Amino acid sequence: MLALDNTESGWTEEDGPKEGLAEYIVEFLTKKSEMLKDYFSLEIDEDGNLTGLPLLIDNYIPLLEGLPMLILRLATEVNWDQEKECFESLSRECAMFYSIRKQYIMDESDLSGQQADESGPSTHSWKWTVEHVLYKAFRTYLMPPKNFTEDGTILQLANLPDLYKVFERC
Repeated sequence: MLALDNTESGWTEEDGPKEGLAEYIVEFLTKKSEMLKDYFSLEIDEDGNLTGLPLLIDNYIPLLEGLPMLILRLATEVNWDQEKECFESLSRECAMFYSIRKQYIMDESDLSGQQADESGPSTHSWKWTVEHVLYKAFRTYLMPPKNFTEDGTILQLANLPDLYKVFERC
């Protein structure tokens, strides 16, 4: 229901009552729960409750504000009829959920001192998450094919030995 209330969902009155659509989505995803758990570690119990999300990167928890749209889009945007397209579109929807989206983050300058204190030390800003969690995971796990450096997909901006040579001259 939360996702259908969002303008991003594209729901109109011609689509039918929101309650009926929400029930259909729960029923539909419950039928797909075994496949979602086996291939994506996305767990839905027999009552249609989402009970588990995949852990893609250690210490990274996506912003849960996007969870209602993920559930809606799993039912509406994933091509469940063709195997390859199903995996591609489901992966794309999961990637969109796990991405850091501007609409769900607040800049530190927007927080008052009291709000920053209430958030506590265990919550980190999105900038901290990018620097200390995502970049670390990229350095550790990203193994792009060699042709990515040849076709410009990935560019080397600098390398440490050459930087040392430059600063030794100073």
